[in-house]
Amino acid sequence: MMAAQDYYRILGIPPRSTLEEVRRRYRALAMQYHPDRNPDNPEAAAHFRLVAEAFEAIQAVRGRKKRPAAAQNYRQPRYADQDRLFEELFGISRGGATLHQSAGATFRYDLEIPLVAAIRGMETAIELDRPLDCPHCRGTGLGVGGSYQSCPDCQGRGRRGGGPGLLRFGPWCDRCRGRGRIGSKPCRHCHGEGSREVRREYRLWIPPGTGDGDRLRFHGEGGGGFLNGPPGDLDVVIHVAPDDFFTRVGKDIHCRVTISFAEAALGGMIKIPTLDGYQTFRLPQGTQTGWTFRFSGAGAPGGPHQPWGDQVNEVVVATPRKLTPRLRTLMEELARLEREQLREAGHE
Repeated sequence: MMAAQDYYRILGIPPRSTLEEVRRRYRALAMQYHPDRNPDNPEAAAHFRLVAEAFEAIQAVRGRKKRPAAAQNYRQPRYADQDRLFEELFGISRGGATLHQSAGATFRYDLEIPLVAAIRGMETAIELDRPLDCPHCRGTGLGVGGSYQSCPDCQGRGRRGGGPGLLRFGPWCDRCRGRGRIGSKPCRHCHGEGSREVRREYRLWIPPGTGDGDRLRFHGEGGGGFLNGPPGDLDVVIHVAPDDFFTRVGKDIHCRVTISFAEAALGGMIKIPTLDGYQTFRLPQGTQTGWTFRFSGAGAPGGPHQPWGDQVNEVVVATPRKLTPRLRTLMEELARLEREQLREAGHE
């Protein structure tokens, strides 16, 4: 018997994948390796059986985790969920071509924010078009006095004729959109669609410490369900734009502070940018390139009851490339004094 991680490896997904991601991956592989699509190819057939076994095993394990203790001894009929997926993929089921309601699609909105906003938090708003039930026909798509009738293109099956074997039921019927029926008199406001695009505004609170790839979910704000199924969700995916000065590493933020040769040699007070403005710092005499110092608590927030990260400042001493005549004279005098100092210290 395979280990659990082997089943995920067969499907080519990480073990932390959601059950919906597992289903999507299984659909794609089933379409790719199905025997009807790969005639006279025993390797594809073997891979298809392996993919089906992996999906069934993951489905069974996930199902046991979700069922209450009293239901642990119940065994789901073999391939029950696969039959549903085969109906979506190939237009068939063990009981015929019956259509079932399903949840709407999950909408995705990609939002880019500055690094400072991701660390400190921000409030913003987005706008997007979302299909909502037409208020005039209440989502039916029927006009006043209209009624439903069997779709003449698919004879009420919801699918068009396809090829041989498991593909004998083709894709969803374009005319009735898989419903198997059409309205005799479409609603003039939505043209029989049953829904209308409405622009909506969504207020977002992006919490402090948000990372690149984090998601904010609005339940029920996605696509409309099929055959009166529940609506999907809206996922707002956060993308943190690169910053010209700061780089985030875990809870800490890093930056490079460039100072002059004179500042490095003499030391003194300098101003360094932070997420909240500027902070002064006293450089010690003889500061070298690569030295680092921290501003405690000036980074990103940690978890609950954990301290904030730090700002890690790395010093870079800038060596002048072009010298004015006066600056060259001063540098030559400095070099002479340094050599004398080294001789006195016994290094020459």
